[in-house]
Amino acid sequence: MYPMPRPPRIEFPGALYHVSTRGNARRDIFHSEADRERFLEQLRHCLEQHEVRLFTYVLMDNHYHLFLQTRHPNLSAFCQRLNTSYALYARFRHHAPGHIFQGRFHAKVVEDESYLPVLTRYIHLNPARTRAARALRPAERVRLLDQYRWSSFRGYSALAEPEDFVCYDALRDFGANRAEAGRAYRAFVLEHISKDDAQTQELLGASSCAIGGRAFVQKIEEELNQRRTGGAVDMDVAWPRRSGAQIAIEEVDRAVCAALGVTREALFERGRRGGNARLVAVEVAARVTGLPLRGIGRHYHLTPGAVTERRKRLAQKPDKEIHALVRQLVSSVLGAGRTPRN
Repeated sequence: MYPMPRPPRIEFPGALYHVSTRGNARRDIFHSEADRERFLEQLRHCLEQHEVRLFTYVLMDNHYHLFLQTRHPNLSAFCQRLNTSYALYARFRHHAPGHIFQGRFHAKVVEDESYLPVLTRYIHLNPARTRAARALRPAERVRLLDQYRWSSFRGYSALAEPEDFVCYDALRDFGANRAEAGRAYRAFVLEHISKDDAQTQELLGASSCAIGGRAFVQKIEEELNQRRTGGAVDMDVAWPRRSGAQIAIEEVDRAVCAALGVTREALFERGRRGGNARLVAVEVAARVTGLPLRGIGRHYHLTPGAVTERRKRLAQKPDKEIHALVRQLVSSVLGAGRTPRN
């Protein structure tokens, strides 16, 4: 029997993906809290090892969803390591020989970060969209979603502490501080808890390999169709760096120092002596480098928790000028590192 061909992937630095994986024959892949905790532990490790930035996740009984960004063209390596490590654990723990997952992971490349809000909402609504959940009253579905532990929704909605392996950039436009943004984001999600979002469904259903505008989707499909041979060894597509791709963290240092008129040493001062320069540098680095919190912290001599604390402190500052400076720096740094798209 000939092996089934696998769909090629498009991979490039800074690529955004909606990734999902189902259990074999739609069977459950998570059977207990211990299983879910083990998966999240392995997810955290793989994010760090492959320098992947995670925006959103949800673990359901028989599948999971991730919305992520790769710093390097390594989506396949990241997903293979994550799924293989969990499958080995699950087979041993549950004495279940054979395949745990239903074939290869599924991934759609996403055009840009403007799709962050609607895709995070779609992923976070999964627990309220099951057959059992649809039979509940609206208030019960809200309570179910608010109490669901196995997704990033509670961290987004300020119902729980933020998780250090999740990037909350989708909250940027929802409020001036974490509490305000969390409330606004929660309302944004709950708006569709009892009704389907036709626009998002159309967006997701437009293509099996891409999410974005019509021209972007068409370009991705044409590129992949050229690579499909019908054989089992169709190759993934490695694209060159695109506009808005990740920037070296040293570029952030130079831009922040120039804008604030400080020396580079000021970015590494211990405690609060670094002042606004360090706060701004950490925030800009989190937005443009694609590094995980641990990587940013390693550069600025901070723990991942301290990186999160500094981003939270900056978000809560009422000073509009400093937030305008951050936006200006993000724009200028990305512009300096931009290369033309094919």
